[in-house]
Amino acid sequence: MRIVRIIISLFLLSAFINYFSAVNAMEHDKGAEMQSGMKCEVCGMNVMKGGKGNFVIELKDGSTKTTDSPDCGMLLRGNLSDNVKSAKVTDYNTSELADADTAYYVKGADITTKKDKLEKGLMPNSMLAFSTKEKAEAFQKEHGGEVLSYEAAVKSLSGKKMKKHSHKEGGHDHM
Repeated sequence: MRIVRIIISLFLLSAFINYFSAVNAMEHDKGAEMQSGMKCEVCGMNVMKGGKGNFVIELKDGSTKTTDSPDCGMLLRGNLSDNVKSAKVTDYNTSELADADTAYYVKGADITTKKDKLEKGLMPNSMLAFSTKEKAEAFQKEHGGEVLSYEAAVKSLSGKKMKKHSHKEGGHDHM
């Protein structure tokens, strides 16, 4: 009889912990679903499943590296340059992967730079990617910022280093 009580107690404790862990995760991630334990290799933040800022690098050995933002992805890609087979970025409008080299990026949009407008799942002060220049320009007209090609976006990160950073009041700080 004692063993049955212990098993029931452990079951109830487990259910209680799982429930509150799920509630806490939803509060922390504001509804965005995390990849199972995947962390951005540049900043250490959680990579969100279906995140609107994810950047995926396929290496020549077939493995992949995923970051939580185009900024982090560009920095990582630069460090892995000789081993990179391809790079994809999530199109902000469609959440589909697009070729990172031909995508266009909006830097400084209000939904990433203003705390009261920060959209769920986006990294503060990070660029957003779009599969076409027209989509980037249409977004920029509504949300501000600057439209950049991949090359210009990489240049805009000049001086930023790959290292774990914090999310201070000022936003996404790579330095």
